[in-house]
Formats: sequence, C-alpha cells, structure tokens
Amino acid sequence: MAKVVRDKDQAVLKVYKERMAEQIKINAESVKRTTESRPTPTQEENDLAKLGVKVELEPDGTGETVITRTVVANVPHDPGYVTREARPLDSSRPVEPKK
Repeated sequence: MAKVVRDKDQAVLKVYKERMAEQIKINAESVKRTTESRPTPTQEENDLAKLGVKVELEPDGTGETVITRTVVANVPHDPGYVTREARPLDSSRPVEPKK
C-alpha cells in the first residue's frame, strides 16, 4: 500500500530534517572540541595554586566559546500552538448552586 503524504506533512518533514541536520552538526562540533581539549587547570595546577605558587596555564585547546542562541525571559521560543484562555465568569449572570 502506497503511503500518501500531504503537502503540510512534507513541509513539516522538511523542517524536521533541517533541524536534525543542524543538531547533528552541532553535536559533531561539540565532540570534536571535547576530544581535542584537555582539562585546565589540572589537579596538580590546582594543588600548586592552593599552596600559593603562581601557575601559568596553557590553552586547553577548546578554542573560543561561541553562543549561538539567545534566550529572553517571557518571550516564547516557538509559539507553534495556541492555548485556551481561562476567562472569569460574567458577574452579571448569577451562578446556580450545584444540586
């Protein structure tokens, strides 16, 4: 049986695949940075600093930190759906007690 895909579904699948490809790329970059880096300061450097020794740190190899997403409070990231609103009862209409 052939699978029928609607135009709307095609658009959703396209966006999904684009986002997944972007996520895979970001994950690969993160893994690369992690494998090429070394911890700094090391435990030995921490111990020497605790004793008052001036320690020159070498670059850890991770490169520059790049922040690509900005999150702002009270601003929805992707308002993809609408929720119902709770509205107060009309005060001019009397509320009947439950029996």
